Amino acid sequence: MTGYLYQAFATDLNDRIRDNGKPSLEAVVEAHDIELPPIAGFKSPNETPSPPMEPFKFFEDDRVRVSATLVEHAPVWPAFAYRFDTDDGSIVFSGDTGRSENLIKLAKGADILVHEVIVTNWVKGLFPTPRSLAQEGLMQHLLNAHTQVEEVGAIAEAAGVKKLVLSHIVPGNATREQLLPAGKGFSGELVIGRDLMQIGVGQATARKG
Repeated sequence: MTGYLYQAFATDLNDRIRDNGKPSLEAVVEAHDIELPPIAGFKSPNETPSPPMEPFKFFEDDRVRVSATLVEHAPVWPAFAYRFDTDDGSIVFSGDTGRSENLIKLAKGADILVHEVIVTNWVKGLFPTPRSLAQEGLMQHLLNAHTQVEEVGAIAEAAGVKKLVLSHIVPGNATREQLLPAGKGFSGELVIGRDLMQIGVGQATARKG
């Protein structure tokens, strides 16, 4: 992907290198794909896009340890969730995913779980019956490759997280009433994420900045 981006912006990059004396990005940025560990039961991205697996560490220094796991966002592969552990606390980002046992395992005991959510009734309202084959396919993708609002609370509870923050909210103008079902089955704190919101890891307060 990085190589194709260099090609797409080649005119601008070459101009800055040759006329402005800027260094080539290829000499500054070294990109690496995340290398998956061996996974028992993995056959192929099409057959087993997110087989049961243990979270794996792929970066660590003296300030943070970063772990990942495969989640359910077929037909996109690989789709990852990430966990960041620091001295202040731990935070997990679900990425795009339907319900994922891998994610629950990754998020066990985290301070904060930032999880995507989609409003089920809104999706169904987009595609009233009768639906074409294409409409049915898109509706099923939205419902299965994303996490429905009524399901996310149980996921956070199963992971034992302290705080659930809703992010990547679909639709973007969802009302508070549409999103409150996310708290169903969750005993921790529910936060409906908004642009520019700041949440301290290990702290109980959230504020807009």
